[in-house]
Amino acid sequence: MKTAVITGTSKGLGLETANHLLNSGWYVLGISRTESPITHPNYLHRFVDVRDSNEINRLFSGLECSVDLLINNAAVFKQAPLSDTSNDEVDALIDIDLKGAITVTKAAMNRITEGGRIIFVNSVAGLHHLENQSVYCAAKHGLTAFAKILGKELRPKKIKVSSIHPGGINTSLWGTHNPYPLGDVTQAIDPKEIVKLIDYIINTPDNVDLSNVEIFPSVEWHS
Repeated sequence: MKTAVITGTSKGLGLETANHLLNSGWYVLGISRTESPITHPNYLHRFVDVRDSNEINRLFSGLECSVDLLINNAAVFKQAPLSDTSNDEVDALIDIDLKGAITVTKAAMNRITEGGRIIFVNSVAGLHHLENQSVYCAAKHGLTAFAKILGKELRPKKIKVSSIHPGGINTSLWGTHNPYPLGDVTQAIDPKEIVKLIDYIINTPDNVDLSNVEIFPSVEWHS
């Protein structure tokens, strides 16, 4: 049985992805700061903040199995001008969206098998320059560069690194506290479509490499 580690499995895309892999016969270790609703015999949940490098290192050093797939999905989002972004919010965006993914990946490195995969759930903000998302873009652009270089470093080990760059996804991220910029959030991407993309990446043959995949709903346009 193959093992996947996914961050941010308490809700949204992480939850959808974990359920899909479990239904596909995987063993899944989920990591998040809050409880996950998943109840499955092949699911193990750990309450760990990706910002806590000591706990992340302890978690992976204590694993008794190898890791075939790592999905860095945990993230926070802030849509506001820099002048309306607090220092604490700046810290959270950089520490979770960028440093957290780096921390988890570094801790998992010695557990990932030859031929394994690392997937970063990034954002169109990691490829483009979006107004009122300056710090979020900074974190995601940094993650894009990190993943590209990591992919080169891991080629000799036959570990493939892919980044998915979605536009708006129809999850609880959007709401009255954080309205979807284009209005009707039901027009955003269904999380199941991203899960299909993840599944495709996982099952591509060894001679196929997917580095950056950009996907966004037709109501958006990024260029």
